[in-house]
Amino acid sequence: MKRVLSIVLALMLCLSVLAGCTSSTSTSSVASESTESSSKPSSEDSSEPASSEGESTSASNFSGTLDVWHYFSSNAEVNGMAKIGKEFMAANPDVTVSITQFPREELIKQYTMGAVSSDLPDIGMMDNPEMPAYIEMGICADVTEYFNAWEESQYFYEGPLNSCKSGDKVYGLPHNSNCLELFYDVDALEEAGVTPPTTWDELTAACATLKEKFPDKYPLALSAINNEEGTFQFMPFLLSTGATIDDLASEGAIKAITLWKDYVDNGYIPKDVISWGQGDVNTQFMSGNVIMQVNGPWNISTLNADAPDKNWNVCLLPKDKEYASVLGGENFAVTTGCENLDLGWAFLSTQCSGKNTAEFCAAVGKFCPRSDGNEYSDVWSTDPILGVFNEGMQYAMPRGPHPKWNEFSGVISGTIQEVLTGAKEPAQAMQDAQAKAAQIMG
Repeated sequence: MKRVLSIVLALMLCLSVLAGCTSSTSTSSVASESTESSSKPSSEDSSEPASSEGESTSASNFSGTLDVWHYFSSNAEVNGMAKIGKEFMAANPDVTVSITQFPREELIKQYTMGAVSSDLPDIGMMDNPEMPAYIEMGICADVTEYFNAWEESQYFYEGPLNSCKSGDKVYGLPHNSNCLELFYDVDALEEAGVTPPTTWDELTAACATLKEKFPDKYPLALSAINNEEGTFQFMPFLLSTGATIDDLASEGAIKAITLWKDYVDNGYIPKDVISWGQGDVNTQFMSGNVIMQVNGPWNISTLNADAPDKNWNVCLLPKDKEYASVLGGENFAVTTGCENLDLGWAFLSTQCSGKNTAEFCAAVGKFCPRSDGNEYSDVWSTDPILGVFNEGMQYAMPRGPHPKWNEFSGVISGTIQEVLTGAKEPAQAMQDAQAKAAQIMG
């Protein structure tokens, strides 16, 4: 019966993803020394030694191939994954690590289909609110015994680690954390006489002034795409009103979606945001088409590399009643498709060791989900941009975790689409959303 339930859950999740997918379905493998994609998984060697931290089993016993799937997209993230693969192969000469990069929505489809066909990687990356669903579908291997015997298990923060657990059992490890804040063009705001907004009223006034000063630009951009990214971006606005996801028909929830609708109607936000992912939003910000953007710290390396002359800064997301943000981040798991669990755990615990996790997160502008991160990098306390996000992390609330989070998230992102396209009025749309959510969550 449990197997039947897992298959049903997988098919339901796959159908929901197919309905909302806007990404290309082609996959690419990450070359070890390049950010360019190739048609086959990479397995190049490296002379760099692997970190011994996190390896719980003797490396000399390992041989075979490890397939690793992820949906990272920035150059820094892709290079970070390639680095771990190279170092692990250097320390384990009889092991080949093949790393494959997918668009996020395509990877979700691969997992949900793999739950039925058993065609899974050895190691897989998962968005933290979605992991409970994958655990219930039987995709993630139980690594509790490995975790409990690991000397580094004590360092993970409770919140991120809980997203890897079901009851007392552990099915993966947190890899990175992040949140959303407001990026702004310093020169444009100064020219318009606008100070970085701290409240919704100030944000609205800033948008009005910027639109008048720069009529050919949009004051603000965010992602309202019909998938998890749209839900992720909406949650801080909902939470800032004092509302919660438990009641989507509340006054605060309606107020939040109405704000977005008003901004679109007034030309403060482009109508195209209904099809923009967070990467698209950052591209528009870099090009100067938008003056402010709601986005996360993973864009910092891209901004520095691709727009080195742009004068930008970051502030906390403007608040309604209270400051709010949303906890993002990814986990990695050994899947039930891994035939050598010892080897799978050795890679996972090496990848998510204190040193490797901190170095990866520092390089890509994310936050280490471990309490010992500052022992390996002081970037979160010394970098002024990351310092803003670090402050915002105290206001960041998690999504779920819940086995049906994907379905619930789909209701929210679909409702955003209905409101911003004018298909439904905000109040009616949120009332309908609450009815759907109640059925899903039971």
